[in-house]
Amino acid sequence: MSLQDVIERVPPYAKRHGLRATLGRLWLAARRSLYGGKLVLFYCDLSGVPETSVLDVGHGQVERKRAEAELTPVDRQQIVGAWNPQVARKLIDQRFARGASLWLFKIEDAVAAYGWTLEGGTMETHFFPMGNEDVHLFDFFVMPQYRGRGINPALVRHILAHLAAERKGRAFIEAAEWNAAQLSSLRKTPFLRLGCARLLHAFGKPLVIWSRQKTLSEPGNSLVLRTVPGSETVARSEGGNFQRSSHKQ
Repeated sequence: MSLQDVIERVPPYAKRHGLRATLGRLWLAARRSLYGGKLVLFYCDLSGVPETSVLDVGHGQVERKRAEAELTPVDRQQIVGAWNPQVARKLIDQRFARGASLWLFKIEDAVAAYGWTLEGGTMETHFFPMGNEDVHLFDFFVMPQYRGRGINPALVRHILAHLAAERKGRAFIEAAEWNAAQLSSLRKTPFLRLGCARLLHAFGKPLVIWSRQKTLSEPGNSLVLRTVPGSETVARSEGGNFQRSSHKQ
C-alpha cells in the first residue's frame, strides 16, 4: 500500500471508528512493515479430518453462501461496514464471480465472524499451484465485539469438516508472521505449519523466498518436508511448476 493510499484511507476510518482505533490501526500497519511481508503457511490433509460439523463455541451457527444473492441485506451491511465499504463491496463481487464461498459464523442472527474459501485455485498469485481438489482458506475476520471467544478456530474447524466430507484434497491457509493472535488460533485447528515465506514479483513472475530450505514433494495426496537449517530456498513458478535453488545465509 502506498503512502497516498494510507493518507486517503485514514480520514474515513477515523470517522467511522474514532481516533483511538485509528491510532491502533496505524501502529498495526507499522508492525506489519517491520516483518517485511513474511507469511506463515499452513496445510491440512482433508482425508484425515473427521467429518463432523459440531461447533463448540456458544450458540453460534455457520452459514455457507455461494452467491451474492444468498446474502441478506443485513448480512451484507455488517460485512462491508466492518472496514472500508467501497473496497469490501468490490471484493465480495469479485470473489463470488470466481466461485468462492463465504462462510458466516452467526450468533443470534448477527455476523460474528466470516471467512472465504476457493476450490482449485487462489484469488491472487499464491506461493505454489493448487490442485483441483485443493482449497484455499483466506480473509478470516472476527468482529471486534466477539473477539476472545475462540470463534475463529471454531469456524475454521467447522469449514474443514465440511470440506472433508466433500473432497479428499488439501486445504491451505496463511497468516502474517506478526499476527500472533491468528497464529495462535490456527494452532487450535487441524492445520499444520508448512513454513514461512515471502512472495515477491520479478519481471512479471512470482518469486517465493522461503525462510528455510524445504524439499517439497507430493507422494499421493500429502506433503513431505525436509528442513535444512542455515539456508533458504528460492522457488520460482514457471508454467505451474516450481524450480528451486538454495544458498547459504
